[in-house]
Amino acid sequence: KAQIAEAEARISRNGTGGSAAPEGSKEAAEPEEEEDEEEEEDDDDDDAEDLPPPPASYMQRGPRSSVSAEAYGEWNQKKEFTPPVHAKSDEVKARLKGVLEGSFLFQGLGGKDFESVIDAMKEQVLEPSTMIIKEGDDGEELYVIEEGVLDCYKKIKPDQDPIVVKTVNPGDVFGELALLYNCPRAASVSSRDKCVCWSLDRETFTHIVKDAAMKKRTKHEGFLEKVSLLETMDAYERSKVAEALRSEVRKAGELVVKQGEA
Repeated sequence: KAQIAEAEARISRNGTGGSAAPEGSKEAAEPEEEEDEEEEEDDDDDDAEDLPPPPASYMQRGPRSSVSAEAYGEWNQKKEFTPPVHAKSDEVKARLKGVLEGSFLFQGLGGKDFESVIDAMKEQVLEPSTMIIKEGDDGEELYVIEEGVLDCYKKIKPDQDPIVVKTVNPGDVFGELALLYNCPRAASVSSRDKCVCWSLDRETFTHIVKDAAMKKRTKHEGFLEKVSLLETMDAYERSKVAEALRSEVRKAGELVVKQGEA
């Protein structure tokens, strides 16, 4: 009997030991799985740390302006555009042509496009002290001055009144920056005396003038950025200088500057 009891006890111990091993393996595997998960999470954290921070312009970006970005793609097909036509006499067209030919924005236009722009422009007569553009507004038109003088006002500090930053005269263009860059008006513009201006709508400008003007402006601004004398200028000031640049073609050996001349 003692031998039988001992054999049963031995069998019982062997059975328990055989079943305990898998349980022990399972318990040992669970911590290993937890460690693997923690390592994966650490790897994810490391990947996140490797990502570059979002650009400052994204972090500081406010609500989108109501002005369309005017981007075209498969989802937004560019439609056929027919510019508006505002009737003008031949005399008025010739006068307006003379004004536009001296403007930076319209120098890159071909004959047909130039005529389309002249036909699309609309005359506006301003009485003295008329504010035609307000700083911060969305821009839908640009203006070319035929007669009169206008002052451009800009608010430099929030707690101060706007000050005159520029005066525009016959032949000058104003209001074009909002159309070129799809941004709010950079300054307010008010007539100093009675003025005659010609306005051009956004659609005509975008379809006919913008591409040629942007290429020329970008080229000139890129050149100005390399001029050490102008390095303290901000983008707006540099854009106005770029607008004032005029191209001159000289033959090889031709005199450009003569010593002693004013």
